Amino acid sequence: MQEDESMNGYLSAKTEFLFPDTPLSPLPETLHTAAARNGKAGLQLLFECPVEAGRIEAEAPGFDVEFYQLVKVPVDYNTGNGVDQGGAMVLLPETCPDYAIRKAPFWVLDCLRPLPDGGIPAEDGRCCAYLCLVPRAGLPAGHYEIPLTIRAGELTHTCILDCHVYPVEFREEVFGKTNWFSVESIEAQHGVKRNEPGFEPLLRDYARAMRRCHQKVFLFWMHEGRPVARPEKPYRFDFEDLAPLIEVFFDEGFETLETGGLICRGVQPDGSPDMYSADLKCGADPSVSVDSKEGYELLCCEMRDFAAFLTRHGWQDKVLFHVMDEPDVHVRSDAGMQARRTQFFLAANIVRRYLPGVRIIEAVKTTLFRGGVDIMVPITDGYEREKKNFDAAMALGDEVWTYVCCGPEGKWLNRFLDQPLANGRLLFWGCAANRISGYLHWGFNQFAGVKKPFAKTSCENWTGIGTEFPCGDAFIVYPGTDGCWLSMRLEAERRGAEEAALLWALRKKDEAAHDKLIAKVFRGFADYDNDPEKLEAVFEELLQLSCGG
Repeated sequence: MQEDESMNGYLSAKTEFLFPDTPLSPLPETLHTAAARNGKAGLQLLFECPVEAGRIEAEAPGFDVEFYQLVKVPVDYNTGNGVDQGGAMVLLPETCPDYAIRKAPFWVLDCLRPLPDGGIPAEDGRCCAYLCLVPRAGLPAGHYEIPLTIRAGELTHTCILDCHVYPVEFREEVFGKTNWFSVESIEAQHGVKRNEPGFEPLLRDYARAMRRCHQKVFLFWMHEGRPVARPEKPYRFDFEDLAPLIEVFFDEGFETLETGGLICRGVQPDGSPDMYSADLKCGADPSVSVDSKEGYELLCCEMRDFAAFLTRHGWQDKVLFHVMDEPDVHVRSDAGMQARRTQFFLAANIVRRYLPGVRIIEAVKTTLFRGGVDIMVPITDGYEREKKNFDAAMALGDEVWTYVCCGPEGKWLNRFLDQPLANGRLLFWGCAANRISGYLHWGFNQFAGVKKPFAKTSCENWTGIGTEFPCGDAFIVYPGTDGCWLSMRLEAERRGAEEAALLWALRKKDEAAHDKLIAKVFRGFADYDNDPEKLEAVFEELLQLSCGG
């Protein structure tokens, strides 16, 4: 086997999407990358392969090397260009929108299939791979030259990776983060029920994917997949079937159980959510109004038993609680908003009666529920629209996170499959710029509306208020044949979360330098510079500032 310096491929350490038809050219002889001491340096690699499989080898003493095959997934639609959750959230335009990477439909390399030994199957004469260099604990800071050898039949090429490990470590606990997780989706996609022997290893696999991107908060709704109320009185609630699931997450290093769903909007006669209702209902029985005598009894009994369940397991002080998701979203009138506030505060008082000291967290678009909510989580465009009010609340001691979901779209930073990959990373620079201390997304593995995610990535809209949810909105991992498969979008989120933590530390040390650095790439959630090469340069400048040189 002989060296072929003209071996064609594409090698990138930048946060950018690649495609099955990305143009190839002679592979480079050197490539620079950088990482914090407890970070990761990721590389994407495409190369021509005239045989069934190629191979990648990395001589990297002091590093663990992770190998993945980049798997293509379809992008069915382009996203719209609005901020509302209703309306045309997806579209098939005649020309590519200026905020999209390509005109839909197309294929993109997002899914990461783990490969234990660096062997990469070829498809259509190409190998598509992703590898991560992970500095081992105790590795001294410095420059490391790592030979990366690429083999394709009789062809071979070696590139020297210059990996600069900086003498700095980020603290993941300084930035809050949650992606909403679905047990039912694991059951449906993998064909294993939660009480069957093969389920726990799958659950741990998904939990580890969440921890990989520095998530320490995990969500299990009180009514996780089943009704819990007995029809007869006195009401009794049993939550013990959740205990084995929750224990897995605490065992994997999570610190906080995110839970709740005590009240809801109720349902319409056809079974769809009553999105605009001002008459809120009990989560345990959506036919019962919150502010009825029956509703009050039902809420008190459920919280009594749920608090007792948490206390039995020693989790009562490890909880973030949702009374009701998005209580001020989808409201038709001021009277409807006031009615919701009254019912919400009633339920919040019941929560705090049985769980003294609990912190309530909610996705909101205004500060109208302040006082009842300890962590307000506005959507990014809502935060900017109400920035004065949210910043004033923070100044008084309220905590503010932010979220994105099926909106905002277009130029707004999000993590859709037709957006530049760097957008999902820059979201976290926006949090740092605005002193926002956490991030939430509803779709970690919400495959209920995406039956076959390798064949369709847009999500069915069960709310009845708009077109399908955008491609990739509902999930950021994939149900692989052997467990949870990561994505390039999850890796972008991981990097963004690490950078938010580094920026937090820099702000404590030098606020002016912090603001000046962020301004190079972020000015607003719809006003930013997402050039991947520039973002890498600014990231390395962050590492330099973080270690004082």
